[in-house]
Amino acid sequence: MEWDDLRHFLAVARTGSLTDAARALKSSAATVGRHVEALEEKLGAQLFERRSTGYLLTETGTAVLAKAEEAEAAVLSLERETMGADQRLSGRVRVATTEDLATMVIVPALPSFCSCHPLISLEVLARLDLSSLTRRDADLALRTVRPDKGELLIRRVGAVDLAVYASPGYVVSRHLEEGAVDFGKVEIVSWIEEMANLRGGAWLAEHAAAARIALRVNTTRLLFDACRAGLGLAILPCFGADGDQGLVCVVPPEQVISIDAWLVMHRDLARTARVRAVADFIVSLGPRLSRRPSPGDRDWH
Repeated sequence: MEWDDLRHFLAVARTGSLTDAARALKSSAATVGRHVEALEEKLGAQLFERRSTGYLLTETGTAVLAKAEEAEAAVLSLERETMGADQRLSGRVRVATTEDLATMVIVPALPSFCSCHPLISLEVLARLDLSSLTRRDADLALRTVRPDKGELLIRRVGAVDLAVYASPGYVVSRHLEEGAVDFGKVEIVSWIEEMANLRGGAWLAEHAAAARIALRVNTTRLLFDACRAGLGLAILPCFGADGDQGLVCVVPPEQVISIDAWLVMHRDLARTARVRAVADFIVSLGPRLSRRPSPGDRDWH
């Protein structure tokens, strides 16, 4: 039995689709299908029910999944231990974070990092889901949610200040003054209902329940664009909104919220030189997250 067959089997089991599995593996659906069929032939058992809606594990497939995940854990542990001994400042490092932290904090600071470490190939993954560091979807993750599972090292890098903003034209048309907003007389732009628990969602539910929701969106970029367009007020991170000429702060962060930002990596990668170099770079960006001094942790936990 080959690990490559198991790897493709796991991808299909987790996604329920050859196409989605191929996308995750950066392969083709035909290749994924061949590996699954090869594994079924070697085991002499059908692992999936092929349905029009996707691939569903059979009873045997479910049993194989548990064993395959054990094998995966062993392989990835070996990879991490080997990588952990690597002291070269070269190679790929993948960082998972949110869209706004990626575009407004990390990317603008990258030229100096790349100049100092030209042999490190950095990949930044902007995604809302919590990437799995255990499965090596990413080497580092910068998040505003502290994870509580896995063999992870965690470090608070600072706090993200959030405030309420509007376009200059909207401020004039509604006669708004900073810190004195009557939410019963304004419109707001917020997250779609499935994402209502994201940054600022709970604050809006408590303080702006009387406001009319002009638009719901599912990305930070749309939140910024809609606010600039004058559709209404929006809670935005100060690190991106304060320097934007198309936005005016109408409720300061002192009256809204600040959220801790956490940098996370797997314990096995702590001694990998290139990963530590990228981690140190991200830690150095902590002061950019907040209007007010909010020093991060000195050590990993």
